[in-house]
Amino acid sequence: MKRFILLSSIIVTTLMGCTEGFEETNTNPNQPEEVSSDLLLATVLSTVANSAVTTGWGNGNIVAQLTAKINFTGFDRYDWGSESGIWNEHYGILPEIDIILESARAETTKNSSYEGIALIMRSYVFSVLTDNWGDVPFLEAIDGINGNFTPAYDDQEVIYNAIINDLETAEVLLRAGDPVFGGDLIYGGNTEKWRKFANSLRLRFLLRISGRRDVSADIQAIFNSGVFFATNQDNAVMIYPATTLIDSWPVSRGRVGSFDEFRMSETIESVLKGFNDNRLQKWFQPTDNPSDDPNLFVGLPNGLSEDNASNFNGGASNVSRLRQSFFFDSPNSVKAAILQSAEVHFIFAEAMQRGLISGDAETLYNEGIRLSFEYWDITQDLGAYLSQNGVAYDGQLETIITQKWLASFLVGFEGWYDFRRTGLPSFIVPGSDNVNDDRVPVRFLYPDSEQTLNSQNFEAVVSKIGGNDINIKGWWEQ
Repeated sequence: MKRFILLSSIIVTTLMGCTEGFEETNTNPNQPEEVSSDLLLATVLSTVANSAVTTGWGNGNIVAQLTAKINFTGFDRYDWGSESGIWNEHYGILPEIDIILESARAETTKNSSYEGIALIMRSYVFSVLTDNWGDVPFLEAIDGINGNFTPAYDDQEVIYNAIINDLETAEVLLRAGDPVFGGDLIYGGNTEKWRKFANSLRLRFLLRISGRRDVSADIQAIFNSGVFFATNQDNAVMIYPATTLIDSWPVSRGRVGSFDEFRMSETIESVLKGFNDNRLQKWFQPTDNPSDDPNLFVGLPNGLSEDNASNFNGGASNVSRLRQSFFFDSPNSVKAAILQSAEVHFIFAEAMQRGLISGDAETLYNEGIRLSFEYWDITQDLGAYLSQNGVAYDGQLETIITQKWLASFLVGFEGWYDFRRTGLPSFIVPGSDNVNDDRVPVRFLYPDSEQTLNSQNFEAVVSKIGGNDINIKGWWEQ
């Protein structure tokens, strides 16, 4: 027995000697275990911006009827599933945001600017999740580090309260102007522009919940402060330099056949032609049929079956595609837009039109149109455009929302969210071959993974909201 104890001691001592300094010796200096905030921030911003523009290009434009599908028309017909890719992408970026927050709040690496930026991006990410699915995991969303892999779902009202409060906190944190050392692909470290972004994003969300809560004082305070997007130089956009395939617009990396599935919708054709709007030529191109008028633009009705869509007006060559520059010349044609100044001005115009705040709604409305034209580099007589019937400010909410709808081109799901909130523009109606009983859906289905891996909480939320159905409204729509 004594010999065994002694032998064991020798083995343990020997092993301890062999492993002394093991971590230092086997640590690869080129693969750090902790990633700095600037590198993480670049990943967060590129992920979020890419998602915003590709979503806008795809299903965002489709459900808002800014474009239509000529092939693979299921989404256009409301044959919807979970859109789990968006779910996974947004939940997947939250841990990186949380690491930035932890670092920015730590005593040795404290930085109020990185903290504020992280709060802004977390608020935006959760807004996408809750606006697309309603009640979603929030408070326990990234609690896996503590062993919680089945997070509970939170009420949409709770989530909105938190993100609006976080944006207000972020703007205060950014006032200190702590240096942003790197990773800022949107503003290059300009904390004043991040302050404007915090307030402008808060405006978006305040207006969204304005049917459920009195938001007048908050919107008025932001308007009075002047700290919001005033020009297109303030826009929250990411530019694609396209020096390599990796930093090119994602759509231009795919097949041209996939690009050609998207066509000008009959809905937007009617609006743009009716207003003599030169965004028609900026976004779309004439039909390809050589026998057609070279200046002929033809839109495709939304919500057609595969056969009806592919054969509409004699076939694909007789329906306008999107400008080929979106695919072949993307650096000069598209930026990834999360939020633009035009939208902010339309928000103020609506708030004034509805009497939520004081101010000149017509001036803000007209400026919103001008900013959208400027963003897209449109050459047009603005005075003549603004004087037209249907464009000239008439005190009607639909007039404002119609121009805001046009300005939402390529901006995520914003056109759809506004339609769900207001029922406007009224010309958005389900297509003839829709499979949702002539109703525009208001949410996506929860992913199948939630049913299998988080079944108890999934069953609880489905029971609470009345089913897992694409027609069940969220809290701010009630």
